[in-house]
Amino acid sequence: MKPKEASGKSDRVTDLASYVLLLFFLGLIILGLYWWSRKRLGSEPTRQRETDIRLTYKRFKELYPHSRITYEEYKKLQAEKAFKRAISSEKIKRMVR
Repeated sequence: MKPKEASGKSDRVTDLASYVLLLFFLGLIILGLYWWSRKRLGSEPTRQRETDIRLTYKRFKELYPHSRITYEEYKKLQAEKAFKRAISSEKIKRMVR
């Protein structure tokens, strides 16, 4: 009867390994779907955000409460956008005729 016991243990180990792999792949799929949904739902349209960057930080946070941007980062972003708008058309090569 010992050969049957050894075979039974081997089957249990194989079944356990199969379940572990199945759970691992299910976890990867769930993690991937979670990441995809956060990326998809959490992102704001670029054009809208460019318009909203002119708002005060308080109003911006009211509109986008889930945004993780800090006040300092927001001010820096506003300054960068203002600088880009302040460049004259003569300095932009593609606009010079």
